[in-house]
Amino acid sequence: MDSNYGDTPVGDFPPLPNESVGPADGQQSSVAVSGVEAFRERLDLLSDDVLEKSTIELRRSISAAQTQFALQVRELERRDVPRLEHQLTTTAWLRRHCQMTAVEASGTVKTARAMAHMPNVTANALAGFIPARSVQLLAQARDRHPDAFVVHEPVFGDIATYLPGADLRRAISHWEQQVDYPNTLAAAEHREKLRSLYLAQTIDGMGDIKGSLSPELFHIVNTVIDAKVNPTLLDADDHRTPPQRRADALGDVCRFYADHSENIVTSGGNKPHVTVTVAYDVLTEEAQRLPEIDGVAVTPETVRRITCDAGIIPMVLGSRSEPLDVGRRTRTIPAGIRRAIEQQYDGCTWPGCTAPLSWCDIHHKIHWADGGETKLSNLTPLCGRHHTATHNGQRPPPDP
Repeated sequence: MDSNYGDTPVGDFPPLPNESVGPADGQQSSVAVSGVEAFRERLDLLSDDVLEKSTIELRRSISAAQTQFALQVRELERRDVPRLEHQLTTTAWLRRHCQMTAVEASGTVKTARAMAHMPNVTANALAGFIPARSVQLLAQARDRHPDAFVVHEPVFGDIATYLPGADLRRAISHWEQQVDYPNTLAAAEHREKLRSLYLAQTIDGMGDIKGSLSPELFHIVNTVIDAKVNPTLLDADDHRTPPQRRADALGDVCRFYADHSENIVTSGGNKPHVTVTVAYDVLTEEAQRLPEIDGVAVTPETVRRITCDAGIIPMVLGSRSEPLDVGRRTRTIPAGIRRAIEQQYDGCTWPGCTAPLSWCDIHHKIHWADGGETKLSNLTPLCGRHHTATHNGQRPPPDP
């Protein structure tokens, strides 16, 4: 493959140094730094057209190298080198000598074995025209249906050169339904059973969420989260990272369900609730001590935001924190007042925000802890992000 475009060579970038000198006194190796700087200077000399073409070529070179790697792994296995020289399986050899995970190493071995039966796919992949992930998808399809795959392998070797991974996966699914519908149906039913969700609190109080969703559930969750983090709803001063926005969106969706569902499961006659332990002087920021949620310290601003629109159970604690009196549960924002607010506003009242009313909390302009009353003139809807911003002391920018 030609590495030159026009008169400017693109394949002779200064290589980064092979010798890596460990940091001395907290400073990076000057040799490594100078190598990076030389590389960047070389990039600056490239025209846009050459840079674009060389980047595409580099990506193809990576795909070709990954295919070559798999073929060499297969040859090592054929010669039985890992077992004879190291008393290891090929997968274990890859983990030890190539720093691969167990899943990555096992997948590489399986793909390498399947490539021996995919001549057209392998040839195009070795030329850099099929990415490694697509080769892996085809290898898995071949392992599931070896007899049928050999007939259609030339077609797959062609379409994989231009179909993106998602489209190739869809094409494989359609093909499998035609060649073996019963097993394809059974596989789809099995995937439904693999759904899972794990919620755990880490040692520092953060929440850890892990799980796997069925295709249907993932589509629903992904669609809702994407709608909540839609870039058109953001403004220039929103500095949250995409992962932070997704986390906030998940919380907003759960909060909305807890506040608005008529059929939500109750516990002890009450809807699910969060217990916030906070002394009055802490809430009013007269004392330098943090409030807690489930025993984990949070900021006073977080609690002040929560108590803007929440069910409150006043509890008087004695000197040893034993409950002396538990007041009657009250609703900070009665349903009637919320309905009146919904008639008065269409959504978040932060200037420029287009978040709908269903995403909003009801905010006390003068906080109830500071003597603010729960009446229409002291209430305004704010979306979760701007509600948080308000309790962090931020104010809307002046009108242009």
